[in-house]
Amino acid sequence: MNTEIERKIDKLVDKYFDEMLDSLRRIIRIKSVMETKKDNMPFGEGPARALSETLEICKELGFETLNVDNYAGHATFGNKGKLYGVLGHLDVVPEGDLDKWESDPYELTIKEGKMFGRGVSDDKGPSIGALYALKIASEIVENPKNTIRIIFGTNEENGSKCLKYYFQKEPYPYAAVTPDGAFPLIFAEKGNATYELSISLNTDYHTRLLKLEAGTAVNVVPEICKAVIETERVGEIEYVLQNHKSKCGFEYKINENKIEIKFIGKSAHGSTPELGINAAACMLELLTRIDFGPVNQIIETLYEKLGKDINGRGLDIYGEDKVSGKLTCNLGILKLQDNLLRAFINIRYPIFFNVDMITRQINEAMKGFEIERRSHSTPLYVSRDSELVKLLLKVYRDVTKDESAPVAIGRGTYARAVPYGVAFGATFPGENTKMHQPNENWSLDSFKKFVRIYARLMYRWLTE
Repeated sequence: MNTEIERKIDKLVDKYFDEMLDSLRRIIRIKSVMETKKDNMPFGEGPARALSETLEICKELGFETLNVDNYAGHATFGNKGKLYGVLGHLDVVPEGDLDKWESDPYELTIKEGKMFGRGVSDDKGPSIGALYALKIASEIVENPKNTIRIIFGTNEENGSKCLKYYFQKEPYPYAAVTPDGAFPLIFAEKGNATYELSISLNTDYHTRLLKLEAGTAVNVVPEICKAVIETERVGEIEYVLQNHKSKCGFEYKINENKIEIKFIGKSAHGSTPELGINAAACMLELLTRIDFGPVNQIIETLYEKLGKDINGRGLDIYGEDKVSGKLTCNLGILKLQDNLLRAFINIRYPIFFNVDMITRQINEAMKGFEIERRSHSTPLYVSRDSELVKLLLKVYRDVTKDESAPVAIGRGTYARAVPYGVAFGATFPGENTKMHQPNENWSLDSFKKFVRIYARLMYRWLTE
């Protein structure tokens, strides 16, 4: 790419930057958390509204658009040659504890050179940035040789059913990227499997567990866990509480024969549980020290198999490979309702592992529980010697001068929804945007640099 084209791209990024922020502001305001399906909204009202508003922005920018039954939609530039795709998502995880946010999670707040709000880095900001990168490339390339499609999904955080449906209706791209990972790029992603474990509790005892609740999503380390215990032996339990030590913070309140307990940990993405402190695991550790009679064995099993370790040792599924690293297991949700205790775990397994063997071992380790595999995504691997990886690395390095090597991750991205794709950005090495945590943020400089990189990539796709 010649320097004149690069100068044009950089000038257009500056020209459109305030407009990008205004467009992002429109999308951040929509609480696009998955809800119950209704009418023609397969994932609830919020994700459908976010898709509608985004496609309206696409139209305002002059692109042809298509809404595929509120599952996903796209904006297109070009009408011939190879079809290239950019896969972004507009749904977000819940905001979590509002008291820990320093600003409204559903308003774009800019301070100290950073954008704050749920979705600014995962993945509304990168999706809007990619859209404007295409706008910039379209103003430079008058007669495109190929076609680019920005595809907006609405269910990435809960199984990516959106793109599974979308690609039943629309063609796969020849090659694709998703701005939902990290630079320089991600060439391998671990397998991703979610399981529900359930069991009925016998509460005919002098001490009963009435409530146990933790987690907002299975792919998030739970920050808060609450329990309510009803007991005839308040003094005994109070003694345990007074002498309990935990890596989580905790508090309790006694009201006659009921004890309310709250553990406070630290949230993190479920693919990196080592960065968080699991409040559900902390709660289970405490509960193993209380006499619940016939329920004790169940609580101890949950703690020993799921709560003590984040690498699957309790389930006897621990392992690693040289490409993608260690298996991780996140206890994401605990829920007790009508004496039915349910636990949801999210496992990210190395790319050369076998999910059916993992499932069999979980069934063996958790005998007595009902086990259901709720979702599964196979691992992704694209050779570092592939033409796609070589092109992306050149574009990235030309802008940043960073020679970092591509990486493998535990997170799953939309890249595995297509035959040939990788995660390319949006965050840069060393950045911590607190995705899936309170005060999610992204720097304005990084946002602008991301758009510059993507506009160069799209120019190459349209002209080569």
